[in-house]
Amino acid sequence: MLSEREPDAPVVGRAAQAAATRQQIIETAQRLFAARGFQATSLQAIADEMGLTKAAVYYHFRTKAQLLHASLDFAVEEMTVLLDEVAGMTSRQERLDAYAVGWVDFLVRHRELGTMLLHDPEIRAASIYAENDGRRRRVLRVLFGDSPTPTERMAYVMCVWMLEGLGELTDLADEDLRATLLLTARGLLALPDQPGARR
Repeated sequence: MLSEREPDAPVVGRAAQAAATRQQIIETAQRLFAARGFQATSLQAIADEMGLTKAAVYYHFRTKAQLLHASLDFAVEEMTVLLDEVAGMTSRQERLDAYAVGWVDFLVRHRELGTMLLHDPEIRAASIYAENDGRRRRVLRVLFGDSPTPTERMAYVMCVWMLEGLGELTDLADEDLRATLLLTARGLLALPDQPGARR
């Protein structure tokens, strides 16, 4: 059971504990959203799962929608870091493979997102699945240059759709899931010869 507060703890310690509690709330919400669905998961249920009062959860998140967005924000942050790393690579093939590996590692780490997206339209609507145009354009530019071909654009879209497909692979252990997804991502990004394709 989590302690809701420690009055005698130093300020830095309290801040660190608050940040840790907030993260645990997010992780608990992700797990319950995946298992029960967004509508069926209340702030009270999240509090009960953690051994907290509803007021303790409410201190960090005033609404369930706010908690949902916070539970998805990490995905944008992680993928931004990956894209920054990939953008610094000079070889096109190196960029494509690094992106495939990074994307697959993300999918395996957060495989519950697939279940959430597959079974819950509200979560799907709020998620990174509905990517904003700026992020999508940046990924395409980093991977394929300023004028990606239709095949390249579709390869990227299919990689994004792998997130939703995770809900169909819940029977696989992490190691097997990673191997399956990596084979798929590398296949999608191999981009067979086509008129106008660049190397």
